[in-house]
Amino acid sequence: MVKIDFEKDEGLGIITFKSKPLNLIDLDFVIELEAILNTIQNQEIRALLFKVDEGNFSAGANVALFTNLDNESARETIKRFLNLISQIERLAFPTMAAVKGMCIGGGFEIALACDYIWASETAQFAAAEVLVGIVPLGGGAQRLAQRAGIARAKEITLGGRFQKPEKLERWNIINRVLPEQELNEKAIKFMKIQANGPTKAFDIIKRLLNEYYNGGLEKSDDILLKIVPKLFETEDMKIGIESFKKQGPGKAIFKGK
Repeated sequence: MVKIDFEKDEGLGIITFKSKPLNLIDLDFVIELEAILNTIQNQEIRALLFKVDEGNFSAGANVALFTNLDNESARETIKRFLNLISQIERLAFPTMAAVKGMCIGGGFEIALACDYIWASETAQFAAAEVLVGIVPLGGGAQRLAQRAGIARAKEITLGGRFQKPEKLERWNIINRVLPEQELNEKAIKFMKIQANGPTKAFDIIKRLLNEYYNGGLEKSDDILLKIVPKLFETEDMKIGIESFKKQGPGKAIFKGK
């Protein structure tokens, strides 16, 4: 059974988790998502949305995946999922998770790998790994700390309890909370706007912010001097400047080149 659906709507790629009601993460799920991400760069995608149509975004890993793992096989399982999370983070265009229902464990980590998290008012989030005696395997603890600080990351991961989206929005983990019936429509509309934006500039902004977080202002400023001048040769920058001179701000139609 296909667990994940992928479609392209103009420049927007849409990944829909289909293994309802829980969308548990198992080896088949990981293989399907890896395959989609490995081919996506060749499809002229300029933004990517993860969503569900009904049910839960993901209730995390199928715990059967962890049965009878020795040290080496556990290491390989963790490495594979962590690489998947990193692959989402490294995408050179904006990404969003539109979350309905439960978003637990590995599902939460997939959302945290995205640039934006939008959630329905009824969504429930949890880093619940401690309840089965393990830790977030896809780097969820440190990614929560990146967004909300160490103290709040500890509260979420050490307790393992469900968190309401309004609270996580206040803590800068979630970007926006919407009524469930509006979530997917508004998420698609917003991400289509992103897909029509200056893709190369978006990529550099993401890289600069990552460098700042990992290495501080000095390192990110050094990277800025190395990579930003290339933007001045892009078609999008020329389009943006000409549009600004003729029509004012916000009217440019970018090509992602």
